Amino acid sequence: MLRQWFGRRTRSVLLALLLVPVVFSIGIRARTFLIARRIHAVLSGLEKVRIDQTTEAQLLRTVPYLVPNNPTAPSLPGGRRYYRVDISNSHYYYGWTRWVPDFLLSLWPVHAELPVKDKWNMLSVPLKAVYVLGWRQLSFSASVTVLSGTVSSTWYGLEPDVPISYPLSYFVVARSVHGFSMGGPRPLPVHSTDDEKPEFRFGIVAGQFSLLQGADSSIGVAYTADAPRDLVSHAFQGDLTCYWGIRGCDSVRQVVPLLWKDRREIESATQQRLSSGNPCPDRILARRVRYLSDLNVTVLEVTASREEEFNHEGDRSDEIITDYQLKEVIRGHPEGPWTGIARRSTIPWPASPGGQMPNRVQPFDPRPGERYLYFSGADFDSCRIVAATPSAEAAVRNAIPAPRRVEDEVGWMWSRR
Repeated sequence: MLRQWFGRRTRSVLLALLLVPVVFSIGIRARTFLIARRIHAVLSGLEKVRIDQTTEAQLLRTVPYLVPNNPTAPSLPGGRRYYRVDISNSHYYYGWTRWVPDFLLSLWPVHAELPVKDKWNMLSVPLKAVYVLGWRQLSFSASVTVLSGTVSSTWYGLEPDVPISYPLSYFVVARSVHGFSMGGPRPLPVHSTDDEKPEFRFGIVAGQFSLLQGADSSIGVAYTADAPRDLVSHAFQGDLTCYWGIRGCDSVRQVVPLLWKDRREIESATQQRLSSGNPCPDRILARRVRYLSDLNVTVLEVTASREEEFNHEGDRSDEIITDYQLKEVIRGHPEGPWTGIARRSTIPWPASPGGQMPNRVQPFDPRPGERYLYFSGADFDSCRIVAATPSAEAAVRNAIPAPRRVEDEVGWMWSRR
């Protein structure tokens, strides 16, 4: 009888010990789910905001949880006001460590080497345990700039579910811009995919730093006011279920699958364009004038060309060297010299073997008297020198530049992928 009583009691204790982590895990995941609902509400509101159209009053009715960045400060010069929202569980993410003796935590130190190739290798044993139970970071921030009573720009950043302290790690970043400017002495990098669809440009935006590695470890997009609305909406249609899932978040394809698909389609269209007989169509040139605030455009005329032998790491090759003379400045304040310019034989392309692809952009064999458009003021991967056909000249002369705003300056916050 006593053995039977102790047997039932033992089973009850064991069952309770098993149920405690299960109930705890369900409760933590439920809390994460509720936080995710708040984030979805903000994203849904931001999706409805129209740059240079939505008024400040409409903004406050459309986007929940917004608060003034500094409610006691007057509007900045130009009538600028800033709003932001921060939704996070970071304040209690490490709260469980207060109940664990320090010497136990020291037995399993965190592996903080960077770059991190596998987040599981970085997590200590205690962190792995609470991570599996569902104790994850979920941190989201958004900001809105209002200029003279109308929304001028929006931004949001979503952090991964495994945090590090600094530099800040972002999983998904999206921001609006009118155009692109470095706001400093460094030229803006313009990848060939940025030329393909500059009104919906992918890259590393707003200080994005990836904790994980690989092309799908983070994603950033900057969209203009005249970008296609179906594409813009993809930036706000997130799936946060991996934050409370069993394995967690390992790829942006889990969180923003439509955005990931858009990026791949733009890369494919770019490769097809660069491999075609018209790698620098007029639409590319016109969009540069519209969206690159620091762009310089000149008309150059060939005065002479010659072949010279170059030694590239032991491989000798003949390259065409061209001398030009300046005929006209269409835009900006370009600087010479215009002589001794070599034609690039390859174009940077990470997906190709060796990270390069053949450059099909003219001039192949420039002759004296021929005219070309020369683009500077940015670091172009392709189409820097383009034949000045009548349609190409018309495209750059007739394009209307977007307004330049201080909030559009990307500075150090935009770099190579």
